[in-house]
Amino acid sequence: MRFKIPFIAALFYLVCCVNCSDDKNANLRVAHIYDPLTGVSGKANAAWLEKLKNEFETTHPGCQVILEQIQWDQIDTKSLADFRANIIHDVIWSSPQLMPKHFLTGDLLNLSPYLQWSEQEKSEFNWNPVWEKSERDGKRLGIPLGVHTRTVAFRRDMFIEAGLNPDEPPRNPEELIQAAKALTRDIDGDGKTDIWGLGIYFGPYRATIEISFAPLLWHFSGKLWDDQTRRACFASDAGVMAAQYIHDLIFLHKVTPKWVVSGTYDDVILRNFLDGKFAMAWGWGSYWIQALEEKGWIKGVFPPTEQGEADIADVFITPTAGNTQFTNAWTISIHALSPNPKRSFEFIQAILQPEALRQFPDAGLPARKSAWLQPEYQTDFYQTWYRAAIYGKSMPFTANYMDLADAVAAALQEILANDQPVRDTLEKFQEEYNRRFAGE
Repeated sequence: MRFKIPFIAALFYLVCCVNCSDDKNANLRVAHIYDPLTGVSGKANAAWLEKLKNEFETTHPGCQVILEQIQWDQIDTKSLADFRANIIHDVIWSSPQLMPKHFLTGDLLNLSPYLQWSEQEKSEFNWNPVWEKSERDGKRLGIPLGVHTRTVAFRRDMFIEAGLNPDEPPRNPEELIQAAKALTRDIDGDGKTDIWGLGIYFGPYRATIEISFAPLLWHFSGKLWDDQTRRACFASDAGVMAAQYIHDLIFLHKVTPKWVVSGTYDDVILRNFLDGKFAMAWGWGSYWIQALEEKGWIKGVFPPTEQGEADIADVFITPTAGNTQFTNAWTISIHALSPNPKRSFEFIQAILQPEALRQFPDAGLPARKSAWLQPEYQTDFYQTWYRAAIYGKSMPFTANYMDLADAVAAALQEILANDQPVRDTLEKFQEEYNRRFAGE
């Protein structure tokens, strides 16, 4: 019964707006995640959105766009809660990983009736793994605004010093270990490791399942969650092999430091690679390309140019079977309680125009496939990212995804920080998850 009132309200708005025009003088509430006080990136994204707002108001006289800033990791839960409370939004940013929750709750509007696109226009976006994740049973809740994928960043100069060819990086997990051994160094001769061969994150947050564990599980032909039984299955033989591989990086091969089980993803991977503590950094996000340019390790790459090249640092595609790595992006949606869905979709269309997306700082990589044909994206560096995006994979389609992520992260914490047996620990956390959420 708790969804009865919002559902009726959403149905009322949808029926009214499909059969009549939106109010041309209505305010348009756009909920986003960009805070100009958080630094250069937040300021750039806020300025981009402000420019779009001004342009839209100019071309749509009488329509005022009201920007509503919500913290990035709370915007989806805010959408869900406001739907239940009958609090209206129009356009809203959304997360692909949490789309199953949105489908279940009904807080986002089905965009399919408004997507009167040609097949060519659809092909601009449907190559992205996020496109499929945002659709279920003919209903589409979001459209990707970019591509966020991951590779392995590495130091070309360190490869050469270790006798490795930087133009022939590791192609599978076994070769990755061998390269990491060659790259791990005690420079001072004091018995302490100064440069670790491989940095990879196993902290107690969602990044662990997305960036580290899932790609290795997929490599061993495993799954996190079974969409037929609707049960977690990460404690399979494949899951055990993935967790054992992770364990051995730290305790057997000693190419990864123990402290990767704490801190945040940014602290462990981004900062330590830039500080020269890692020769290779697994899970390097496309949103960190700018950091390499600012460091002076790549040149003419951010913003992209035809002359762009990797000098000191470079990236290679995740060395797993199928080169599969987690890929996502922010999606843009319409809140189900919006009284102006047609006008909201017009605003979305403005955002999706090639020039607008080209200027979007948080896109990561281009959402439109045609953008990848531009000369500045033909460099070896960006073609590696393009392959990573194509091979990308989304998280499981479960409404309890956050709990699944927590279960995997907690299991690995037990294994790595508390030296618990791999199989027994994975099975314990899998059973706990299924006891609470099996069938959902």
